Amino acid sequence: MKNIDANFPTILVIFGATGDLMEKKIVPALFDLYWQKKLPALFHIIGFSRRDYSAGQFQDHIAGIILRYAGLVVPTEEVKNFIKLFAFRRGRFEAVARYEELARHLGRVDGEWKTCANKLFYLAVPPEHDKIILENLSSAKLTLPCSQEEGWTRVIVEKPFGKDFKTAQDLDRTLGRLFKEIQIYRLDHYLAKEMLEEIMNFRFANNLFEDHWSNRSIESIVLRLYEKIGVETRGAFYDGVGALRDVGQNHLLQMLALITMDAPASLSVSAIREKRAAVLRTLAAPTFADIKKTARRAQYAGYTAIPEVNPMSTTETFFRVEAKLAGERWRGVKIFLESGKRLGEQRKEAVITFNHPHPCLCPPGGRHFNNQVIISLEPEEKILITFRAKKPGLELALEERSFNFMLRESKEQAQYVEQYAKLLFDCIKGDQTLFVSTSEIDAMWKFIDPISRAWQKNASPLLSYAPDSADIAERVLEVSGQPFIAKTIGIIGLGKMGANLARHLNEEGWKAAIYDRSPESVKELAKEGPNGAFSLAELIDKLPQQKIIWLMLPAGKAVDETLFGPDGVAKKMKRGDIIIDGGNSYFKDTIRRAQKLAKQGIHLLDCGTSGGPSGARNGACLMIGGEKKIFRKLEVLFDDLAVPGGYQFFPGAGAGHFVKMIHNGIEYGILQAIAEGFSILKKSAFKLNLAEVASIYNHGSVIESRLIAWLKKAFELYGANLRVISGQVSGTGEGAWTVKTAAELKVTDKIIAGALRFREVSRKKPDYTGKIISALRQQFGGHSVKL
Repeated sequence: MKNIDANFPTILVIFGATGDLMEKKIVPALFDLYWQKKLPALFHIIGFSRRDYSAGQFQDHIAGIILRYAGLVVPTEEVKNFIKLFAFRRGRFEAVARYEELARHLGRVDGEWKTCANKLFYLAVPPEHDKIILENLSSAKLTLPCSQEEGWTRVIVEKPFGKDFKTAQDLDRTLGRLFKEIQIYRLDHYLAKEMLEEIMNFRFANNLFEDHWSNRSIESIVLRLYEKIGVETRGAFYDGVGALRDVGQNHLLQMLALITMDAPASLSVSAIREKRAAVLRTLAAPTFADIKKTARRAQYAGYTAIPEVNPMSTTETFFRVEAKLAGERWRGVKIFLESGKRLGEQRKEAVITFNHPHPCLCPPGGRHFNNQVIISLEPEEKILITFRAKKPGLELALEERSFNFMLRESKEQAQYVEQYAKLLFDCIKGDQTLFVSTSEIDAMWKFIDPISRAWQKNASPLLSYAPDSADIAERVLEVSGQPFIAKTIGIIGLGKMGANLARHLNEEGWKAAIYDRSPESVKELAKEGPNGAFSLAELIDKLPQQKIIWLMLPAGKAVDETLFGPDGVAKKMKRGDIIIDGGNSYFKDTIRRAQKLAKQGIHLLDCGTSGGPSGARNGACLMIGGEKKIFRKLEVLFDDLAVPGGYQFFPGAGAGHFVKMIHNGIEYGILQAIAEGFSILKKSAFKLNLAEVASIYNHGSVIESRLIAWLKKAFELYGANLRVISGQVSGTGEGAWTVKTAAELKVTDKIIAGALRFREVSRKKPDYTGKIISALRQQFGGHSVKL
């Protein structure tokens, strides 16, 4: 069906025409369109309600609404002309005969206008009436358009779209049976807010932030809707819904979709709606344990005294929940949704916080800042960007500054009217961009339903807060996501990886007790904050009752001696304690150790750690194996240590080390291919600058990668000949284990096996290809490879 000219003769039928929605939003919005001359020249409005009004009384009712909305600034003549657009049909929603009368009324208007007018049916009613109205419209043949060219039929359905996933699907089935998708307009006024539309423009019409708009740079997203008002006269409705379903299922998740969606291919309705739906489909449904741990709810004092509210009600008027997006772009970013009534302030905003820079060129001892982008809807419509700048003066001190874009002055906006006017105008035009698709609704309910069910089982206690205060928001602000463990850990092994891991955890608020066979290493690192120990027994004594120890040791004998030797830690630990092997242990050794420790009731997690010393310092990639319940207990540790989205659990002892072993085997093959390719480049007849070759490969090519960037850096440091770099290539043993495992599993491994053989031969016959591999290993792993 085509989009029709917005000036084509149109009839709007409003069911629930004497209700609250009509008075506060629809009539002022229609008058606003009328005042701006945006309505079709031939436009007729029919109110449908069970109230016993005559046509004149209904028009007087509309006039009263206009005067309350616009006051004396509107000429009386304009009000008189406006209310002439209105007619009234009395009837109960379930009375089929009234719809047949309505059809005859519409036919008479068509006859007067000598055309088949467009028909727009607006369901401004509580959701329990939607189905019967839709069925009766269909039975009276009012859902059928006149033709493909003129006289379209459209239906507007207000949120909430069902009370849960099941009822939303029931409503959708009814709509789908009676209408085509192009006829259905699911209205939630929030999508029409100027600042929500501005989010797409801010992101996709500019090139300032989008390249960094992901877990690579963003640490957290907090979406909040704080309201000063309470439930007021909406007790019956609100008590059956609650804050989470009233604004969390729709407003906040729509904000989240706009902030996290990928760029649409075009500005077409289908492209934009599909990208919103696509990111919402990555919402991870929270488990009961997740909800118990991170979701908070509260009710303001005096709520149960409101008329038509159950005196024993446990309905929340405030909530704070954590959301997780499972897609690659946003995995690991902390996302919180919070909203409530009677919070003492009107504040509606999205706060996007960026990661702290590493390394930070911050004055020693000075306060650290995180850059933020704050998109504010109320009390002001603005976008604020925070950054650090030098404080004027002789001292090197930083202070927080901001760029501030104000969309318009607060007095310019009219609450609700602007959004409803825009949406009604879009309905008449046939533009569904700002309306919610069924795919979005399904995805939102799949996230909300588990929380609602868990709260019915009291998974989170119902807290109380004083009205007109942000007290509850402050009380739960730091609760979500907090671990059930003391953030204290023992670290054994202070080489390049272990020492940097300890530094990283220290910055993340962990108390680390450290041990190494080298007392000097312990003393040096202890100066930076960790608690030094000079024996394994002393290390154990420094840990709390439930002990967590991280091993960062060379694979093989060192791990066994530390665990099971005469003074091994396993002899000093108790049932329920946890050991994490973060080194490159052979996965079969890990299985054996886990079984042996399990006999003592000690848990072993294996954690393959990738990223080299800089990864351990600033955020690594972690591949974790073991028991899932133990991983869940320590997930906050891995979250603190990893780059955003950079940890994953794999069930079974040894699984993490197995995945890391294969990772290193793949690494052997990739390094070999890069080295061989650059060896050919160097030996060619062309006088090639290898640093420049590496540079162009790393700007949009298929082989663009961190490895190519590191190779460019090596060429710049040591020259194209890499004279000071050894052509003898060492290894950690994981390449050999990968080849051995491939043989056991009867899997072809020609590339990895060839790369392993090259390294073995290079120790006797070093060459330029070996120099490139050694240079790369030095760049990402800090390995000593100079001659």
